[in-house]
Amino acid sequence: MLPIFIVDDSPVPARYGVTASLWASQLGLPLWSLRPDFDRNFHDSHQHVIRAGYCVTSGLYRSDTLREEVTDPAQLPTRDAVVVLPASQVQRIARLPGQRLQSRTDSHCLELRDGERPLLQLYADSYGRWTTSPPPPADATLRIGLTGREIDHRQVYPATLAAMGDAATALNLAIEIRFLPPASLSSDLHELNSLHGVVLPGGSSMAAVAAQIRVAAATLLSSLPTLGLCLGMQSMATAAVRQTPGFAQAILAEVAPDAALHSFIAFGDGRHRCGILPFTSRVLSGGINEMHYNHRYRFNPRLLPQLAASGVQISAQTDDIVEGIFLPEPPFWHGVQGHPELMSRPGAPHPLFTAFLQAAAVNQPA
Repeated sequence: MLPIFIVDDSPVPARYGVTASLWASQLGLPLWSLRPDFDRNFHDSHQHVIRAGYCVTSGLYRSDTLREEVTDPAQLPTRDAVVVLPASQVQRIARLPGQRLQSRTDSHCLELRDGERPLLQLYADSYGRWTTSPPPPADATLRIGLTGREIDHRQVYPATLAAMGDAATALNLAIEIRFLPPASLSSDLHELNSLHGVVLPGGSSMAAVAAQIRVAAATLLSSLPTLGLCLGMQSMATAAVRQTPGFAQAILAEVAPDAALHSFIAFGDGRHRCGILPFTSRVLSGGINEMHYNHRYRFNPRLLPQLAASGVQISAQTDDIVEGIFLPEPPFWHGVQGHPELMSRPGAPHPLFTAFLQAAAVNQPA
């Protein structure tokens, strides 16, 4: 069988490859991608970690058959595969044999077409998950804060929103997401007052760190359930270390390389932990034994006494690498160095998101 090429016209990373991922799954075929280029404003456009040990375009995060994302058409398979490529690069495969399909996007839906014949029509729900029918409206009763700009979560890196949607659906909860742009958070963080929980996500923008540390410090001292992912966990651990007198200036080396006190430091051997690696937590149940990782920095082991003094404990560790932290007292204050959102699927939410939303629901006033 010759490859099926899906020419995708999506202008944003979060939508690239969505129809191709579903089509490949329906046909039971491996998915390949010819890597697109996006505007530099999309900092996290290629942040989906795959088992092979590198990152691909974020819109491919729900594919269960993805094999590789390549930059050279000569690296693409010649049979038995679905290949997605950006419309801007269609001439690069002009000489390659195979069926051509078109993935079209507008503000409301995605459509996969074979010429004029529609094959798939997908609609986004409030969590950015694509389904074959428009989602029904729901009355949200739970308010969850998510640090970051809404445009970035919806157009660049959609996995965190979708993972919350998976957990909310499993728990039959309706959630209102309140985005917390780091650049515009108030000095007193009054935005947190009406929330039932906060998620501190990952990302490559160091501009978000100062605000995330402030939010983490506030929730550490309150009863507001908090979940931190990768950079979010690093912000939480830094906030905890700062509770010790004399350590208030602790900061990530990635943010301030010349600072006197670093809470997170580069690996001594210069390694980049990227891929799917073993993960074991002493507090997380649900049969999870691996995690997506993408980081070059680790918690500074010299600050373990200060971390412990704050009441924060280590929930997961690989050798001397801190993989997870938590507060043992309820309601919920957990962070992990990896990306559990990338393991979540409809009908199979990641247990960290489920536990977080369960704690947020308990935190909800009667």
